[in-house]
Amino acid sequence: MRPDIDHANEYAHNTTARAFSVVASALGIPSLLPFLKAVCGSKKSWQAQHTGIRIVQQIAIMMGCA
Repeated sequence: MRPDIDHANEYAHNTTARAFSVVASALGIPSLLPFLKAVCGSKKSWQAQHTGIRIVQQIAIMMGCA
């Protein structure tokens, strides 16, 4: 899933975000927080930051908070 975090295709971003939300629900959100902090604060590419925000959004949807 790593190459899809900053992939140019929007579909890849969304699919990766959904997959990470499933992982977060299985492992627990606190275990993914260091990863999410790194991705959302990425200086490498805006696509990585966008995918990080999409992951947070998908976690909220999956957990029933949105």
